[in-house]
Amino acid sequence: MGDLMGIGFLLLVFAVVWLVVGLVPMSSPAAQKAWARGVTGVSVILILGAVLYGATVEPSLDYDGPSPALVALLVVAIAVAPGVIAALVRSGRRN
Repeated sequence: MGDLMGIGFLLLVFAVVWLVVGLVPMSSPAAQKAWARGVTGVSVILILGAVLYGATVEPSLDYDGPSPALVALLVVAIAVAPGVIAALVRSGRRN
């Protein structure tokens, strides 16, 4: 149980850091849109990496849960979603 608490804490820290990255102010609307594209692109790469990692995991024979690839996808997607949403909303605002 202690390992899960550590992983949960790391996931929370990553989500907060990624949210801050998504909220970085830029000087011009074009730069803000480029930053949002960058944050979104890195997030997609992280999600794809998590799915590939989950696809290579061999669950034990008595494992009766969801696919490891699905679990990895959901965990990373939940972690990066706030930053991506914040970056896209900020890039869409009119100044």
